[in-house]
Amino acid sequence: MVKRSILKRFLALLYPERCCCCGRPIICGKLICEACRPKLKLIKPPVCSFCACMVQHCRCNKRQRHTNSCAAPFYFEGAAQSAIYRLKFKGKACAAEIFCLAMAHTVRREYADIDFDCIVPVPLSRDALRKRRYNQSAVLAKGLADLLDIPYAELLNKQQTTIPQRELPAYRRSGNVLGVFDATDGVPEGGSVLLVDDTVTTGSTLDECAKILKLYGAQAVYAVTATVSRLSNQSL
Repeated sequence: MVKRSILKRFLALLYPERCCCCGRPIICGKLICEACRPKLKLIKPPVCSFCACMVQHCRCNKRQRHTNSCAAPFYFEGAAQSAIYRLKFKGKACAAEIFCLAMAHTVRREYADIDFDCIVPVPLSRDALRKRRYNQSAVLAKGLADLLDIPYAELLNKQQTTIPQRELPAYRRSGNVLGVFDATDGVPEGGSVLLVDDTVTTGSTLDECAKILKLYGAQAVYAVTATVSRLSNQSL
């Protein structure tokens, strides 16, 4: 036991654990450094079920969507924004860990009475997956599935490459994803699906995915994302 402890400490010196948000070395067993922790902008209840923002920040006018509800643990700001960047564009899948834990807490709080049949990630196109090497939404969904003990299923595919939503003004985002998703066999007939993505701004991508899942038989589609942008407060 003592030898294992010494070996673990030695390996920690050679390969120190790093903060999920900024990448700085941290104390073994920690996920986030002390500098980044206060920079996480938590979303606390009461929460708007339409845009996932705190009610005092909501200006979405409860715009109806195909998703039954949307929730997220953090705003896309500060340390959480940095962690999303590391996850999506720096190949740091380890940055997903803090999000998975926070998303699990959010699901238990906001969807406590929902019995989910499966957890489904928002898909990437083949070209995007080839460039990025992994789907960050799938990484989050798999981690969440393990924490919540809910089956993981890849039921959606993206049939064509689109302009990244972040590069488009809000009014063009809905049209950019219109008709680009399709579903595979296995959508639970009359069931409830938990749809997972890394962040939500206007909600157009989640909305289109939820529409397809319902067309293929799902009764309800609830969404959870790691972060939500306050830009989504704008009625679009």
